[in-house]
Amino acid sequence: MLYKWLVIVLVCFYSFINAPAKAQLTYQTIRIEYDSGWNYKNLTLIPIRFKVDGYPLFYFPARLVSLHEAMQSGKLKFKEFYFEKDASVRLLTVENTSNNFVLLQNGEMITGGKQDRMLAESKIIYPNQKDQFVDVFCIEQSRWDKKPKPFKYAGDADDDLKRIMDQTNQQQFIWKEIDRRLYTNGQISKTAAYLDLHNNHEKEDTAYLNFFNRKMQASDSMFAGFIAITDTIVISCEVFATTSLTTASYQSMLQGWVSSAVLNGKAPDLPYKKLKIFTDALFDNEEKQKIFLQKHGKAFICEKKVFHLVAHG
Repeated sequence: MLYKWLVIVLVCFYSFINAPAKAQLTYQTIRIEYDSGWNYKNLTLIPIRFKVDGYPLFYFPARLVSLHEAMQSGKLKFKEFYFEKDASVRLLTVENTSNNFVLLQNGEMITGGKQDRMLAESKIIYPNQKDQFVDVFCIEQSRWDKKPKPFKYAGDADDDLKRIMDQTNQQQFIWKEIDRRLYTNGQISKTAAYLDLHNNHEKEDTAYLNFFNRKMQASDSMFAGFIAITDTIVISCEVFATTSLTTASYQSMLQGWVSSAVLNGKAPDLPYKKLKIFTDALFDNEEKQKIFLQKHGKAFICEKKVFHLVAHG
């Protein structure tokens, strides 16, 4: 009897170590609910769910803390990174004094310091971790205070600005886009600050946020991410490696999509065939995904695995 169980264990172990590796964030692990989109005015969100309730990637707890929540609690702080007697425009340091994992998301904004910044990467800050570098871009061209102000959370940039950041990776194009919008809107900003533009549609944004938050609260917890659509285009698609990451990032993602839909959107009318071309390029397999993201987005890595994908339409 003992021999029989030993054989079974050995066979199972051999099968496990020789099983093909599960692909990360492809059709193998996720499903797209094309016919179950959430629709409100100029924005549709198409849910992407795991085929199981998240696949094992990290040893994170069920709940991660968002950047907004961590900064509100005072447990996570950004500081200017000084090099050769002055601060760096493109780098900040962050310290997490809490016992929680904190998710920093590409496109989130912080105001203060020597100038306002937009995060240029998604990153997971571990509990009680100090002096972690974070890539950023300036979104306030004409301020460089001698005495930095305390940093505060400032929401998420609209997806059009994030697309320019992700696809060009150059500061000049971000400044150029902010200047263009200020000029087009006839707005005067003493420091050419993106946040002077960002807060113009607060009432309309709130209606969108309320609708999509209710939809999220009424749904189950198997989310991997969403595809956001306005008019006949994909605004962007964001997917995470676990449901806890998706949940922690939802408010930030939603703000960016709502801003884009309110600023530049129309009632969604994207043909299924066009959407399927986009999703096949992104999710068919890892090789196609890598090629697609070289021009259309970014993949962020933790523990040598992809934990966040951003793809722009």
